[in-house]
Amino acid sequence: MRAWTVAPREAWTATRAGVVGRRTRCDGWVDARARTRAVERRTRARAHGSRAGARMIVGALDEGRGTGSVTRALGRDTRDGESDGADARLAVAPGSIVESDSLSTDLRERTLKAIEKANYRATAGDVSSISGASAYDTQRALNALAADTGATLEVSSVGDLTYVFPRSSRGILASKSFKMKWEPFLNGTKGVLSYLFRVAFGTSLVASVMIVYTAIFALMASSKSGDRDRDDRRSFGGPRFYISPFDLFWYWDPYYYRRRRLNREMNFFEAVFSFVFGDGDPNIDFEKMRWELVGRAIRKNKGVMTAEQLAPYLDTAGYEDESFVLPALTRFEGTPEVNSVTGSIIYRFPNMESTAGTTSTRSRGESDALAQEERWVFSKAEAAQRFQAGLLGVANLVGVIILANMINDPQIMYRGRDYIELARAFSGLLPGLMTYAVLFFIVPLLRYLRNQGKNKAIDARNNARLLAARRIAQPEPRLAAKLAAAASSSSQRVVGKAVYTSEEGRGDDFELSDFDRRLRERN
Repeated sequence: MRAWTVAPREAWTATRAGVVGRRTRCDGWVDARARTRAVERRTRARAHGSRAGARMIVGALDEGRGTGSVTRALGRDTRDGESDGADARLAVAPGSIVESDSLSTDLRERTLKAIEKANYRATAGDVSSISGASAYDTQRALNALAADTGATLEVSSVGDLTYVFPRSSRGILASKSFKMKWEPFLNGTKGVLSYLFRVAFGTSLVASVMIVYTAIFALMASSKSGDRDRDDRRSFGGPRFYISPFDLFWYWDPYYYRRRRLNREMNFFEAVFSFVFGDGDPNIDFEKMRWELVGRAIRKNKGVMTAEQLAPYLDTAGYEDESFVLPALTRFEGTPEVNSVTGSIIYRFPNMESTAGTTSTRSRGESDALAQEERWVFSKAEAAQRFQAGLLGVANLVGVIILANMINDPQIMYRGRDYIELARAFSGLLPGLMTYAVLFFIVPLLRYLRNQGKNKAIDARNNARLLAARRIAQPEPRLAAKLAAAASSSSQRVVGKAVYTSEEGRGDDFELSDFDRRLRERN
């Protein structure tokens, strides 16, 4: 084989993979994902067989900020009596920018947690199976984190790439990234603002009640005069509504109910908000949990699955064939194959077929868990809190109706001057008060009806997944043969001894333009 050698034309810069790269302005770059796959195919093809004849090429592409950079490592051939050609090396240089800042917070945290669970040494398939992130996003996140933390890259004799991260990765990232330093503060601020908004809405209900009944009593008082009228007001035996201003301090205190009863999670104002608008989507993290389970199942089955094995995690309703597996194939880059023995279709996930072998052991219950959605509930507030909120809403609505009748009384012209002036003053507030009072019950009613429809669909999906799981637990003979064929087709391998690592130093330089030309011709 012929080695590629040439002196570099431009200064080397760090890339997301933490290996040597350079910034270039070359035109005609091929698609990043296609180039990465081409490099992986070249790596496996050249590295397959004897270790002495291996030529290692490891690629990582920088897709951020509109610039493309390629990183490569080149091994020497064994020829003319030369010994092992495993002196190829990956050079790691610290980046001038924080590459991981380009990642979303969720992707970065999921990747870091997966790295920690894998004991800081993992392949891209290991991380993808633990985090549930797509194969493409996982590779992108690993490259960025490796560049920022100075991770070591190891390449086996068959071309498997393993990332070895320092145990202080989080500390290294926090010291470099301004974004990571401010995220705790921003998240805390977001939580405070969310709480204040909920409390403000509940406060508006109390404020509306106070305004309405204050207006009613003021109009009643202005319609009478003299001592006799005052005596009549004192002898008025109707219902009285009184709220102490000091009660507001109890409502505004987020820990009031927790001090009174530790099992409560909401104060009164939060319960009012929950009564009207609910508590958000209970399945907001369902997709994340679902793909984590799919990744674990693929890893457990050594990278080969059948549609029946994927069914307990996916949405099968409305599908008459196995096309419901397409989201999993797209996410984890799986490919369908026809088993020569049974003639059935199996799905192979090449990224999951290699593992660093350091992933922490999980319990059987965790790996075999079902992807079950939670039903929507009307409100998570306690029954007493919901009753209080509803009662206060009724009092507000009744008061608004009474106030509207008093203001729109046809005989208002026969009232006193004070009464007319007060009626005009409160008439400007009446439309807003009426709208609030009506929507206070319309919104929960519509939400209740919507929840009924959503829960019906959720129950159908959960039942379908449960039936699929039972079918796998007690397979019929034909399905059992299909599962056995899939199991026999699996070929998961533990990454062997590294041929070279980035700790060994920098490899030989070569002409990037020639390398890119060869890749374009190959594609």
